[in-house]
This record gives sequence, C-alpha cells and structure tokens, in this order.
Amino acid sequence: MKLKYLDTAESGLRWMRRYYREQPQLDAGKAVAALQRAEAILQEFPFSGTAYEGRESVREYRLQGSVFSLLYTVASDTIWIIDLHDQRGYRSAEALRHFQQDLRKRMRGAK
Repeated sequence: MKLKYLDTAESGLRWMRRYYREQPQLDAGKAVAALQRAEAILQEFPFSGTAYEGRESVREYRLQGSVFSLLYTVASDTIWIIDLHDQRGYRSAEALRHFQQDLRKRMRGAK
C-alpha cells in the first residue's frame, strides 16, 4: 500500500525536527527510526492504529519511544498521513480542520 503525506503534516514534521534539535539529550536518530518503522508497519497493516478521538476514519499510530504519533486515514490503496502529532499536544486539531476543508474542496471538484 502507498503512503503519502498531506500538506497538513508539514508543520508536524517541522515541529518534530525542531523538538529534537532543541532537546539534544534525546536521540533524534531513534525517533527517525521509529517514524520509518511506523511507516513500514502501516504500509503492511494499514488499520494498525486506533480510532482518533472517536473518528473511525482517522486513526492514530504511536511512534515507539517518542511523544509523537501519526494521524492518518486510509482511502483506496493509499495511507494519507494527516499529521505528525505531538501526543502532549496542541496542533493536530488544526491539521484535522485543514484536512477536512481540503477534502471538501476535492469532493466538490470531483463532481
């Protein structure tokens, strides 16, 4: 199965990079490896994540040994990464809002 990052995930990726750059005592290499493992697992088992905040169409897969997780949805043969979510955090509601707006625009254009 293909895995693609939506534009809404860009700020989450930037936040993760910044977080590990500002926390040099943490192992950024392990976090990157955990992200790569998560991507591989999702490609093999796309429904491995749990429903995110009661939304069946949006799932969360936690990155092992990290405070981050992937928020994603599955459509056809593609896993769409909506956000790289800081589990303590603040940003993902905004990313989900942007994803829903973008999806509505695409659906209107497809008619």
